[in-house]
Amino acid sequence: ATGKIYQNFQFVFSFKFRDLNTLNCSINLSNLILVFYPYLRSALEHLWKIPEGLLFIFDGLDEFKGRIDFADNCTELQHKCPDPDVRCKVSDIVYSLIQHKLLPGCSVLVTTRP
Repeated sequence: ATGKIYQNFQFVFSFKFRDLNTLNCSINLSNLILVFYPYLRSALEHLWKIPEGLLFIFDGLDEFKGRIDFADNCTELQHKCPDPDVRCKVSDIVYSLIQHKLLPGCSVLVTTRP
């Protein structure tokens, strides 16, 4: 409440996996953000230049219908989404953000139930 904990972040994007389940098509990160934050259209290009100031919160991984595999020995290749304007599956966008393949320097927080 005092504004001290997350003062390093210029923008915090919060997504619920329950809502992301409704997106059954390929989408890029830019358009994904605009679906939930349409008023940021003119600011996105600037935001991509300072990924260290961005926090992505993905809530409810246990509710996600897509597949995100972080195992080193997984046989199925997880696709990478290297750029905010490249169309990918939502699961690939989340994976790429977490692995810092997309917007290196940004912070990602994922919540789930046990």
